[in-house]
Amino acid sequence: MTESTDTAKEESFGKGKPSPLGVPVAIVIAGALIAVAVYFGGRVPAGQPPENDDVVAAPEEAAEVAGAVIGDIRPVGEADHVRGAAGARVTVIEYSDLECPFCKRFHPTAQQLTQEYPNDVRWVFRHFPLEQLHQQAAKEAEATECAGEQGKFWEMLDKIFEVTPSNNGLDLNTLPTLATQVGVANMQQFQSCLDTGKYADHVAKDVADAEAAGGRGTPYSVIIGPNGEKEALSGAQPYDDVKAAVEKYL
Repeated sequence: MTESTDTAKEESFGKGKPSPLGVPVAIVIAGALIAVAVYFGGRVPAGQPPENDDVVAAPEEAAEVAGAVIGDIRPVGEADHVRGAAGARVTVIEYSDLECPFCKRFHPTAQQLTQEYPNDVRWVFRHFPLEQLHQQAAKEAEATECAGEQGKFWEMLDKIFEVTPSNNGLDLNTLPTLATQVGVANMQQFQSCLDTGKYADHVAKDVADAEAAGGRGTPYSVIIGPNGEKEALSGAQPYDDVKAAVEKYL
């Protein structure tokens, strides 16, 4: 073997040999990538529809909410909207976003629950617009309150969930038309209420209550049993699961 051949092999070997800093840097980068993958893996952003429509919520996200301590929840009062008997043994407080596709999916579940248990379960609806995702949801929430001044809160709520495509798909200019369709008679009063943001503070207080209750995404519901027991439900849970959770307290 000639001297030139040996030299070439040494140079070639030197080029493929890791530098003293290369290995540690590569390990750090790889570790960071793994950490990021573990943190974000399997999660669905709150209020954001997953790629697979059959997925309701990421297991990690649901576990976090279920394991969280439910904070002080505002007592049900005159400012609340309630479906079901006032003396019901079980109360379900739902915190919801009118432009959230999961909330739209969960709405019929809550309706069915009060229809099946009209005397035993009452459903309290509170606003939880996730404005970083759904910029229109807060104004839609205000619209339901404005309709509520004329006794049409639930009708307006049902109508918006019925017609919105979700994810900011509803044209806010149609809110007066929807109000007329559900029986709001005094449109001047409704429009003035909406334009002045009369219920903006009310919606903000509902959001604060939702966060204090442990809500991190929508829909977020809290079941309150006859002895004050509290149980959190995260996401658009199937009706049978919600029913089973409620029946434990009946």
